Amino acid sequence: MKNDADTVRGEVQRRRTRAWTEVLVGVALVAGGLVFTRMANDLLIYFAASAPILLGFVAALHGTLRLLSENKDLAKPTQQKGKTHDTLHLGFGFKSFVAWRYLMARDHRVSRIVLSVLFLALFIDVIAFTAQHTLISADNPLGLERDGLINLATGILIAKVVGTVLLYFALLIGALRFVFSFFTTVPLVGVWIGTGALVCVLAVMSGFETDLREKILGSNAHIQITREEGEFTNWREIKATIDKVPGVLASSPYAISEVVIAANNNGMNVIIKGIDVETVGKVTDLIDDLKDKDAIKRLEPLVEDSRDLTVPDKAQPGGNAVDPPPPDMPGVGEPIDFSQPAGGAADVVDPNQPPPLDGVAPEPPPPPLDGVAPEPPPPPLDDSPPPLGPDDTYGGEAAVVQKPTVDPPPSDLVTTDDEPQDFSASDDDTIHVIDVPMEPSLSRRTQSLPGILVGAELVKQTHLYTGEEVRIVSPLSDPANPDATGTPIPFNRDYRVAGVFYTGMYEYDLKYVYVTIDSLTDFLDRGDVVDGIEVRIGSPDDTDEYLGRLRTLLGPQYRIQDWKELNRSLFSALKLEKIAMFLVLGIVILVASFSIVGNLIMVVVEKAREIALLKTLGASDISVMLVFAIQGLLIGVVGTGLGLATGLLACWFGKEYGIPLDPDVYYIDKMPVHVDTTSVLLTGAAGVLISMFATFYPALVAARVRPAAGMRH
Repeated sequence: MKNDADTVRGEVQRRRTRAWTEVLVGVALVAGGLVFTRMANDLLIYFAASAPILLGFVAALHGTLRLLSENKDLAKPTQQKGKTHDTLHLGFGFKSFVAWRYLMARDHRVSRIVLSVLFLALFIDVIAFTAQHTLISADNPLGLERDGLINLATGILIAKVVGTVLLYFALLIGALRFVFSFFTTVPLVGVWIGTGALVCVLAVMSGFETDLREKILGSNAHIQITREEGEFTNWREIKATIDKVPGVLASSPYAISEVVIAANNNGMNVIIKGIDVETVGKVTDLIDDLKDKDAIKRLEPLVEDSRDLTVPDKAQPGGNAVDPPPPDMPGVGEPIDFSQPAGGAADVVDPNQPPPLDGVAPEPPPPPLDGVAPEPPPPPLDDSPPPLGPDDTYGGEAAVVQKPTVDPPPSDLVTTDDEPQDFSASDDDTIHVIDVPMEPSLSRRTQSLPGILVGAELVKQTHLYTGEEVRIVSPLSDPANPDATGTPIPFNRDYRVAGVFYTGMYEYDLKYVYVTIDSLTDFLDRGDVVDGIEVRIGSPDDTDEYLGRLRTLLGPQYRIQDWKELNRSLFSALKLEKIAMFLVLGIVILVASFSIVGNLIMVVVEKAREIALLKTLGASDISVMLVFAIQGLLIGVVGTGLGLATGLLACWFGKEYGIPLDPDVYYIDKMPVHVDTTSVLLTGAAGVLISMFATFYPALVAARVRPAAGMRH
């Protein structure tokens, strides 16, 4: 008997030594393959060096499987006395003990399938990380082009994600299979995957909703006040009243209209909004959304030039001129009547005669018929210097004459004090470049125009740039400005692009433009009338409380709406979609509950004798049903807990590292993730409750087992 035990121990020791040898050889092959791949500079050498990695993983897997089956087909040595392995100390009370006993595995062993998947995931991860640090490098050992490198990097990223996910699931499923039986592991994994997927999807949808909400609140105020009927003329008094309400941070008036913006042979319908430059930054995030924060200061005209804007229709003080000339108009003197020749009939020019040729001296005038000499020519009208004589030169020693400048150079003309260079006889081919700033030079008329802020998407559509002139045309007509047929001409005015804003929301960046409120009311000939007042409070979620206060304070003639009511249709659609996704993914948990039903029914059929024996010993039907209910509760708690942990971990990775998105399609560069505590709690409650409800029918079947029938079989 002793020799048999020694033989068994010796065989086990030989198998164990052989298995560890294979594991160590596999690890050495993997390490050697990694070293060779770091030195590979050709695709063929790279794949040849990767072969030892694959052989090493196969050897390590084979050795690990040998370790797990070292006692196969051998008699087990006698166990030491005093040790027991079938006593469970989990749970509370007899019912919990029975429930755990039927959920736990009889023999704690590692699944070979799960182990194979684990090694496959390790192999994929090792290959992906090695390829990332060798192929995607500045040396570019494969000599790939840019598109090839992008495709290779994308493939490596996908491989890393797949390998990591497989590794995570293989480790957890292997641990579950080691502790629980196979029929318990299946519903556990179902509940786990269902709750984890539900947490991730709801977090992504909450992220999109939160991102959309932040963008809407950034471009709009929390509360909007408009007038039900009539014009909003007493807005200053209303604004002062609103500012006195406790909790109101700021308020700002606004005017709004729909117009057409035209530039570069492009036209587009936009919404023009007149804002108060002083208070708009306290109510919205418009100033923070500007690419150039100083653009808000350029909404006013850069220069004051009334000649480019209006012509006074009344005489200036002290004069009776309807349209006076500008004060810097050159030329002063008495008017000359050129309707009659100054020298008589001889100075009359025949219109039928051709003009004199250049370079031919005109013929001298004939002597006067009446013997009277002609009058000398009148003195020059302007202040120009007299003609120079033969000894007079400009800037010379004989005479220095200051000639007036008719067309002065621009103020930003690039000049230099260096002496001019003579390149006529030089063989030097060096090109001298003068660094001149390539910013567009704005004319005085453009600088005198009021400014306008445009969105980044509108800039792409109409090819605008800062400083460009654009024309705003309103569909409203000006009755005081009819055309030749008597039809009123629509309001139109030229503006200067003062800056570009980016809100991150396509509709706002394409359809909204901003000007000063005075400019818009003057453009539309409204006078001192606004469309409403925007109000900002401490928290956007507390608008319901302030709506009641303001309605009581201002009365029924004013309409008071918050951002939720103004965007009710959008957020209602998002909420409905979120509920629909919750129900759809809840079906995954429901499918997992059918596995719980099947598992517990098999337990009832298999353990009918034990159930009958318990009832013979005095267990009631409620006690038997409670045992199965505890089994479903344990499956639901463990599976839901793993699912919530997995979902929250995935959300953390997604929020920390981000999942890239195409900004041209989604208008955001990465997927937004926002974990809502309420959604997580509802998901956990759904997982546990569905698992408990799934035990109702198996528990009812177990309670119907009769002791005599169970004992007979």
